[in-house]
This record gives sequence, C-alpha cells and structure tokens, in this order.
Amino acid sequence: MPALPKSIEQQLATRPVETFAPGELLFAPDAVATHVWFLRRGLVRVFTLDAAGNEFNHDFLGDGEWVVGRVAWRALDVCCAERALGAAALRPSAAVRVGIAELDDWRGRDPEIAAYLVDTLMQLTAARYGREADLAQRSAEQRYVELIGRHPELLNTVPLREIAAWLAITPVALSRIRRRLGAR
Repeated sequence: MPALPKSIEQQLATRPVETFAPGELLFAPDAVATHVWFLRRGLVRVFTLDAAGNEFNHDFLGDGEWVVGRVAWRALDVCCAERALGAAALRPSAAVRVGIAELDDWRGRDPEIAAYLVDTLMQLTAARYGREADLAQRSAEQRYVELIGRHPELLNTVPLREIAAWLAITPVALSRIRRRLGAR
C-alpha cells in the first residue's frame, strides 16, 4: 500500500483506537457498515459466507492496512450488495474507525488524499485480479509459499484450516504441501 499522507495520519492520530480480541468481528458478515477501519496493529481475515454459511477467506490484512466490509457509500450504494462479507481479528488487533462520508469529504478537500485513495484502490484492484489469476495459474504450493513469505506470522496465529480455505484446498492437501516443504 502507498504510504499514508500526513493529513490522514494526523486525522487518525486524534481518534480513539479500538481493540479486538482474536475471533472478534470488525464487520459482521450480515451487516452493512458506514465506516472502514485503519489497522494500527494486528492481523485480520476478510471472509464471505456461502449459501450454507461456510466461510471462505478472501484476504489476510496486517499493520497499516485498511479493512473494509460491506459498506454503504455515496447515496447509500452498498459495496458487495447483499453478499455476506465480514472481517475478524486473528490475533489481538487495534484499529481506528473512519466513516465513509468523512473519508469522502477528506478526498474532496485534499488532492494528496484523493491521489492516495486512487492509488490504494488501484493496488487493491490489482491484488484482487492477481489473486484470481493465481488461483487459475499457480499451484496451491506456490500460493502457500507466497502467502507465508508475505505473512510469516500466519503459521503461529491462524489455524491451518483457515490457510487451506484461503488457498482453496482441503486441510489434507495443505498438510501434504507442508510435509513436502518441510512443514514451513
């Protein structure tokens, strides 16, 4: 992600930091929020629910990243419509709440913030397309090695079934991969 502009950092510094215990929801998958979170420290997973209520992990987010669920924005359009999208802490986490309307106001008043938000959105879009391409073009083993390289703390804080879900494989398949790699 691009570095936070000083003006956003100053805004965030004046707000209370809220804490989340492992398993605690930042966003309930069935709720629509009017805010986002800036993650000061911690580890969060973003997930959806399928029709049967099973969770599918989309992403793992760490320090300095924005956490977004199903949010209402301009004219109360909703990101992700009726789809269930939630976020839960995986380890003790601390985050600052920012309202969508407020973020939009900052964007309109400050060109540096507007540029930062566009850059961030472009990087998020690229990451999502990259994930989709990886699912089609890279092996689960390659995706696992890349994930652990990016977030090595996952192995100590996330149940392997969660990692397997993110890789779109079974826990048994993940065990085989880990055994081949020497249990990294």
